[in-house]
Amino acid sequence: MTPQERYLRAFLEMYWLRPETALWRALDCLALDEVGMSGPVLDLGCGDGLFTFTRAGGRMAPDFDAFSQVGDLDAFFDKVDIYNFSDANTRPDVRTPPAWTVDVGLDHKDALLRKAFSTGLYREVVEADANADLPLEDGRFGTVYSNILYWLDNYPLTLREIRRVLRDDGRVLLQVPSETFRDYSFYQRLYVQGGDPRWQWLHLIDRGRSDNIRHCKTFDAWRDDFAAVGLKVAHHRRYLSKTVLEAWDIGLRPISPFLIEMANKLAPENRAAIKAKWIEGILPLLLPLCELDWITDAAHPPGFHLFVLEKGA
Repeated sequence: MTPQERYLRAFLEMYWLRPETALWRALDCLALDEVGMSGPVLDLGCGDGLFTFTRAGGRMAPDFDAFSQVGDLDAFFDKVDIYNFSDANTRPDVRTPPAWTVDVGLDHKDALLRKAFSTGLYREVVEADANADLPLEDGRFGTVYSNILYWLDNYPLTLREIRRVLRDDGRVLLQVPSETFRDYSFYQRLYVQGGDPRWQWLHLIDRGRSDNIRHCKTFDAWRDDFAAVGLKVAHHRRYLSKTVLEAWDIGLRPISPFLIEMANKLAPENRAAIKAKWIEGILPLLLPLCELDWITDAAHPPGFHLFVLEKGA
């Protein structure tokens, strides 16, 4: 099995009702495979932990996935995070433990941290706002990984804090949007940038998502931000093609609350059987797109960066 298929299958098990998310997450992993991690590791903005758990080789029982525990599905249409919900009486059935562990997972949502800790991946979880000073010791970590920098209001402070908690020989792994990211959003391109009122209805698909992705920058602009806090670029690649991001932009997101409601009313054995068929049917549609380099990249530069940073002067 190729790395592409292995990752895609694993993330479809977690995100089967949002296959476009599974594709994105598989590509995140393929990019991260080009670089290594040394401990201790900080996962900054770990969320529910399922991404890193799956990347580390962990697997749940067949009837479990990211949609097994959600809040009020009607709140989805009010732009509420339906995944920020945890039932203390329910623990996931881990069938395959992760091959490695993470020393600290940090997030600002307690419910998500409870989910993350229940996977067995994290030795410690810390509830904290990444926009503020981190409650972590100086020079503690050999690797800091984060894919939330672009959501933050005060990310320059976050970068300074990342440098502070990093060992002198440590590395920072960041996944952040490029300057082309919003261009591949139909709502942004056709309505916000184009100004054509006929496309205003696309807000029903976007639901504020692209506006909340606050920082989309060129390589040079990100590099200058890193240099301002004493971090230098040791490795860089662009990934997430225009084709992938346009598929992700719509995907099954608009109808996902209805799919989740239906799936959560199934008996566990029925859910597992239907999910298995679903994955086998969707996999051939996504696998050709699961490539870090794509035929459109020369004309349409990919929408995401992977940066590996080290301490500079």
